[in-house]
Amino acid sequence: MQSIRYRRVWASFGLLLFLVTWRLWTPQTVMPQIPFFAVLTQLPGYVDWLAVAVAATSLLVSGVSNKEPVWRLAMMLFATATVVLILLDQHRFQPWAYQFVLFATIMANCRERLATRLMRWIVVSIYVYSAISKFDYQFLHSLGPQFLSTLTGFVGLASHDWSANSQAWIAALFPLGELVVGIGLLVSQTRRVAVFAAIGLHLLLLLILGPWGLAHQPGVLVWNLYFMAQAWLLFAEHKAIEVPATDDTSWRAAEYLCCCVTGVVIAFPISESLGYCDHWAAWELYSPRSSRVQVAIHDSVLDRLPQNIQRQLGPGNDENDWRQLYVDRWSLESLAVPIYPEDRFQLGIALALAEQFDLGLAIHVTQQSASDRWTGERDETTYVGDEQLKTAREPFLINVNARRRWSTFLDRSGGEQSHRSPIRFGIQPTCRNGSTGRG
Repeated sequence: MQSIRYRRVWASFGLLLFLVTWRLWTPQTVMPQIPFFAVLTQLPGYVDWLAVAVAATSLLVSGVSNKEPVWRLAMMLFATATVVLILLDQHRFQPWAYQFVLFATIMANCRERLATRLMRWIVVSIYVYSAISKFDYQFLHSLGPQFLSTLTGFVGLASHDWSANSQAWIAALFPLGELVVGIGLLVSQTRRVAVFAAIGLHLLLLLILGPWGLAHQPGVLVWNLYFMAQAWLLFAEHKAIEVPATDDTSWRAAEYLCCCVTGVVIAFPISESLGYCDHWAAWELYSPRSSRVQVAIHDSVLDRLPQNIQRQLGPGNDENDWRQLYVDRWSLESLAVPIYPEDRFQLGIALALAEQFDLGLAIHVTQQSASDRWTGERDETTYVGDEQLKTAREPFLINVNARRRWSTFLDRSGGEQSHRSPIRFGIQPTCRNGSTGRG
């Protein structure tokens, strides 16, 4: 039987993560929902409600039940329901949800000794891939120095006055620490020390990302707390049951399958650089190098947008009739989660806006590739108007279209959006940095 304490901690944190990100898992209409497959765009909202009810109930049963067949079944129901929810909206492919689905599947189908080993390998891969993704120009020259400035600010130092090279070299200590922790957890001789190092690492992240630092969303903080508990219970305290020589040591088919799944999960991130693996599936955490889009909307169509979207637009001025739409801020304020870091998903958001509100040429979208690891440079493609934007979805094998439920979007003040004829003109937008077609 799996460790009761670890299973209860896992279920408790799962429920807490669903609670602090609850709106994301409902059939909300504050942001377009982009399913993974086009056939799912027609599904009604009650499917989401049913799936989230099954997921939450299954987590609860997994944590409180001591009957092995019951909690194993509950874990599989949780994994299935959460996969359904993720398939209905790519935004829900949060890294913590991915990890919880994997662990539920492993614990439900494997005996404790094997389950412990597979989960440890996955945790180690998270640390290692996350560290590798930060040995990158963008992190070392943007988010890394921001982490450093926040941390040194607690002791009265102003690291932003240091040279850029000094900040970058010191910021490299963050991913280096992650990498050391991951390798240390993998090796049995250093595992105990690495557990304390992991707990220290996440305490440091909580200090930087918490309310006295960068004030990140609760889901980010809760997941870091879970990693602290996980480090102790899974690597230090958790002792896998040794199988007596007289017991049946034959493997079950489900255990072979879990080993294969774990192997794929660990190897698949290698393909991220080739464009096959999404950034979060590759465990690129706190990494700003991901692909993205910049969206600009013309002042003349602002009255078509509901107030909750207008609040996410940049300030206007007399010299520039275009406003940048901050899709990342829209996600944080509306759903309390980071935006899914894929240009595919964010193009789907822009396309849904263009189609729903008849924006015509009043929307300009710049698609940016993942940045070059050594120079930070990105390839860019600009789409002028809704017709060009529709062509942007052609290269993607995964769906870019929003669920049709979003077409019934109502203004948050209670009035339905009017559908006017689209505005047609050809003016290049100038975004915040003053460059044409860039954000």
